[in-house]
Amino acid sequence: MDKARFRMNKSWRQALADRGARVDGDRVTDFGQTQREAQPAVAETALTALLSEGFILASGEDALAFLQGQLSNDIEQVSSARAQLAAYCTPKGRVLATLLLWQTDNGYALGLPRELCESTRKRLQMYVLRSRVRLADASDQIAVLGLAGAGARAMVHSELGIVLSSTYDVGSNGGVTAIALPGDRVQVTADVERGIETWDRLAGRCLLVGEETWEAHAIAAGVPVITSATQDQFTPHMLNLDLVGGVSFSKGCYTGQEIVARTQYLGQVKRRLARFATTGRAKPGVVVYVEGQPAGMVVNAAQSPADGSELLAVVQMQAAQSAAGGVALRLGAEGPPLRPLALPYPLPGTPARHAGDGG
Repeated sequence: MDKARFRMNKSWRQALADRGARVDGDRVTDFGQTQREAQPAVAETALTALLSEGFILASGEDALAFLQGQLSNDIEQVSSARAQLAAYCTPKGRVLATLLLWQTDNGYALGLPRELCESTRKRLQMYVLRSRVRLADASDQIAVLGLAGAGARAMVHSELGIVLSSTYDVGSNGGVTAIALPGDRVQVTADVERGIETWDRLAGRCLLVGEETWEAHAIAAGVPVITSATQDQFTPHMLNLDLVGGVSFSKGCYTGQEIVARTQYLGQVKRRLARFATTGRAKPGVVVYVEGQPAGMVVNAAQSPADGSELLAVVQMQAAQSAAGGVALRLGAEGPPLRPLALPYPLPGTPARHAGDGG
């Protein structure tokens, strides 16, 4: 990390610490209000700083064509007003990173967990060859805020002057960019100086929370995030990326495309992402069992108001159906049982249910 980038990263962290943030590594854990954070009022909009989020900036004349050949979605559909979810896969179709893409003044921003940022940039760099593309890790140059709750978009409109009408809409004003995401979330990015100003503008009207609240909203929306614990484990279909708009089946070739297309048109997806609750504390990479046999893996997890966890796990479809019928899936071989929760979208071959239906 060069000195200028270190200063920007340090000043953002220090500003958050001065405002009550407690940080563990690259995560904001809380603002000293853990009881309220675990059970926020429905009407409140939650605000957090997403220190765990990283960014790769892709610029240059060939940036669009390069990304089009590497990522699962149609990059031509990304614009100054529209963001997109995509996957970066191995040649065997296994997901190395889930990415949020949007257009910048000089190219494209790729949002992904900070822990994967530099390794992903280096891997992409191997395929640049003679393309006129520059890939830069900009994680320490950008302040990232997350708003979650039913009033998130209205808050961005009233306080930042940015109108977001639908999911994946992008809006900018005065050097601040906001993106509407599934799960009643809005991601706000700016340089560090503007990020601090934006935080101060929003903080007085929001409940200040740790990053886990943001993750809980993503889990409720059924949108997975690949981390270091789950890289190279799943295909896009297993993660339901085909169901949440993360895969294009009409674009040209990209890394892993042959496997993904074959699964779509010829294969049968035997494992899918499902949502659960448990009394235990789950974390990515933990194996899920049914009747003593491995049946899946936790992808994302967050603490629930009941002091357990809500989680997304890729599990065998048959095992998930058994769980709905009363056969216990467990967190670990001898861990607590998992209770199925509904996703906000139907899985193929299952009846549609709403997220509030429970399990």
